[in-house]
Amino acid sequence: MSIQSTISRFVQVLSRMINLDVEVIDNELVRIAGTGPYANDLGRQLTTGTNAFRWIISNRKEKIIKNSGKDTECLSCTRRVSCQEKAFLGIPVLFKNECLGVISLVCFNEEQREQLLANIPLYMGYIEDISKVFIATKLEDMYYNSLKNTENVIRLLSSKITEGVLEVDDKGCCTHINEAARKQLKLNSNDKLSLISVRPFGKRRTANRESEEFIIKNGSQEIISPGVLIQNGHGKLLVLTHNKTDTSGRRSANGNHNRMVGDSRPMQRLHEKVRKIASSPSSVLINGESGSGKEVVARLIHESGARRKKPFIAINCAAIPEHLLESELFGYARGAFTGAATQGKEGLIKSADGGTLFLDEIGDMPLNLQAKLLRVLDRREISPVGSSTVSTVNIRVISATHQNLQTLTEKKLFREDLYYRLNVIPLIVPSLRERKSDIPLLASFFLKKQAKEMGLPVPVINDSTMAYLNRWNWPGNVRELANTMEYLINMVEHGGVILPELLPEHFHLVKSHQSDSHRGESHPLEGHQVENPTAENHSAAVRPVSTFSVEKSPASMSLEEMEKQRIQAALKKFDAKKGKQQVADELGIGIATLYRKIKKYHLEDDA
Repeated sequence: MSIQSTISRFVQVLSRMINLDVEVIDNELVRIAGTGPYANDLGRQLTTGTNAFRWIISNRKEKIIKNSGKDTECLSCTRRVSCQEKAFLGIPVLFKNECLGVISLVCFNEEQREQLLANIPLYMGYIEDISKVFIATKLEDMYYNSLKNTENVIRLLSSKITEGVLEVDDKGCCTHINEAARKQLKLNSNDKLSLISVRPFGKRRTANRESEEFIIKNGSQEIISPGVLIQNGHGKLLVLTHNKTDTSGRRSANGNHNRMVGDSRPMQRLHEKVRKIASSPSSVLINGESGSGKEVVARLIHESGARRKKPFIAINCAAIPEHLLESELFGYARGAFTGAATQGKEGLIKSADGGTLFLDEIGDMPLNLQAKLLRVLDRREISPVGSSTVSTVNIRVISATHQNLQTLTEKKLFREDLYYRLNVIPLIVPSLRERKSDIPLLASFFLKKQAKEMGLPVPVINDSTMAYLNRWNWPGNVRELANTMEYLINMVEHGGVILPELLPEHFHLVKSHQSDSHRGESHPLEGHQVENPTAENHSAAVRPVSTFSVEKSPASMSLEEMEKQRIQAALKKFDAKKGKQQVADELGIGIATLYRKIKKYHLEDDA
C-alpha cells in the first residue's frame, strides 16, 4: 500500500473523530493527504501559504497559531488576505532528528478554534500515532513492522480517542470496542464481543442537517445511537457521536434538548432568525402557544451563540408562588426573612452570570418584580432580598409567553417600559396547526426518542394512522404530540405497526363528527369539512373534541365553558392533590398552564 493511500485513511479517520480538518505534507512541501479543502492537489508541491510549514520543518518544533493572520509567520504570508483559517496546530514528523514532514490540524470557525485550543495535548497525542505510521510506511523500517498493519494502528488511535469507536466486520459483528464506547453504551467489561452487532437504523433529519443512527445490539438489548460509519479495509469503524446537551442549567429541556425538528416554511424562517440573532446580546421575546416549544427555541439560541459554554438558567414565572419568586430570582441575604438559610442564597439571575437567563411565562410576573427586573435590564445590577449590596451581572435575557403582552400593558397588568426592553427581538413560534407538514418528522422523532429511552425497537406509523394525526388540530401543540407518541409506543407490539385503532379515543371522535357533517349534521366543534387530512394549511381544521363528558350539550356552550368543563372532568378523573401532572398530560398542556386555567375558571375547590 502506498504512503499516500495509507496516510489518507488515517487522516480521514482522525478528521471525522475530532471534527477538524487535517493536512499532511512531506519535507519538500508535497501534500501527502488532507481533508476538506486540503483533499485536492495531492502529490503536488505547495507554493503559497507555506510559512508555518517551513518554520516547523526548519525548527523541528510544533507550531500553534491561535489567531490566524496575527501570528508572525502569517504577517508575511502570501495568502494572508484570502486565508479562511482561524487557528492551526502543526506537528513535525521526526525520525533520527530529521523532519520528514508535518501533520496539521486546521480550524475554519470559532467553535473549532475553541475546541482545538482546549485540547492541544490530547490532539498532539493523536498526531503522534499517525506520525508512527508516516515513518513506518515511508522508511519501511523493520523496527516499525508491527505498526505497518494499519488496522492495529487505527485500534491504537481508537483506544485514545474520547469518542466511542466500534470495529465491525462485513456482517456487522463487533470485533473490537474501545473503552469510551463501553461507557457510552453502558456495556460491562465481561460482555462478549460475539454478542454485539451493529446495523443501520435510519437517518435523523433536522432543518439544516442529516445524521445517521445505528442499532447496537448486545444480546437481547438494543440501543439506538447516532454515529459515523467509516470504511476500514475489509471491515468498518462506527464512531459514536454524542448528543450535546446543556448541563449548566437548573433543569432540563424536557428531553427536547436543543433540537427544533421541522422543515416547514414557518420553521425554516424561525431557524434563519435564530441563526442571525444567536450571538447578539440583545433581549429576545418568544411568543407562542403552550406546548409549541418556546424553551427549545430559547435553548437553541443559547447553544448556538457565544454564551453556549456558560450557564443557561430557566425559570417558569407562573410555576413559582409569588412570595417566593423574588428570592428565587434575586437571592437573599442571611436572615432576610423567617426560614431563610443562615448563609443566604444566590439568586438565579446571579447564577446565570456570563450566560443566559430564560424567563418563561413572563406575563405572569407580578408588577412589583417587573420593576426590579427592569433595573437588571437597564443597569445589569441586582440586589438580594434583605441586602443593600449591589452586584453587576452579564446576562442575556430571553423571555417567553403565550399571552399578548401588548394587551396586558394596555390593561396596566404589565409594565410598558419593561415590555419594550424585553421585546427588542420578537420571535413567534408557530403552533403545530400552522406547520402540519412537520407532523411526520415530529412523530418519527418522538417515537425514536421514546423507543431509545425504553430500549425498544421503533414501531412504524402506517399511512392511515398518519392521516388521523394530520387531521387532529393539536391544541396542546408539540407537547401533546410527544405525549401521544409515548402513549402509542406503550400500546403497539414491540417493533410493530401503529394502526388507527391504537390511537386515543378522541382521534376517532373527530372522524365520526366529520361523518355526521357529511350527512348534514354539522357538529358545533367543527369548522368546515376536512377534505384533505394531510394538507398543511388548515384554516378549516376540525376543532379538538374532549374525551371527557360534559354536563351541557356542546351546541349550547361557549369554548370557554367547554374548556372549563373539560378541565373539571380531568381533575375529577385523577387524584386532585397528587395527579396535577397527570391532568396536564391528559389535557396536552403544561403544568403551569394548568394552574393558570384553574385560577382563571375558579376551580381551586376541584383541585
